[in-house]
Amino acid sequence: MSKLVVIAVLVLAAVAAADAVRARSERTTVEPFKAAAREAVVHPITSSGFSAGGKNIHNRVLLNGREHLSPSQIAEAFPAPLPGALFSIAHLAADEDGTLVVAIYGFPRPGEAADGIEIWRRGRLESSFLVPVGTFGGGVGFAAEGRLVAGLSGDGRVVHLFTRRGRPAGEQSATSW
Repeated sequence: MSKLVVIAVLVLAAVAAADAVRARSERTTVEPFKAAAREAVVHPITSSGFSAGGKNIHNRVLLNGREHLSPSQIAEAFPAPLPGALFSIAHLAADEDGTLVVAIYGFPRPGEAADGIEIWRRGRLESSFLVPVGTFGGGVGFAAEGRLVAGLSGDGRVVHLFTRRGRPAGEQSATSW
């Protein structure tokens, strides 16, 4: 029995040594990111063709690879003043009727964060409203046949519901969703 344990330990040590050598060689052969690759940041495309993109952060909405909403349109529509402040598109969701929900992390003042939702239809703003920080960390979507906007909390436990005008419409456990 002790010979079997010694053999097993030797085999495990050999496998660990091989993994360590292989991992080092992979690290040395990987090319560093090129500047152009870092600048072409794009969110996954929704089934409707919408995606978020930008050079260094997600600050514009693309439709089938072309700009649909510019950074200035998004910043101007944000429900809190963002003059010269940073913002980043966190999530997108498109309804069957072409309505687009854009969930944005905004930083209107240094050190402060503000989460907002903008609802656009055919390139025109329908509404924009602030939501509590953490409301859509896990994503956004539509509920009640498109009448409500749903935000999934970052921990994936709670779905926050809002009317398209931004009024809270309740919350539910994500497991019962």
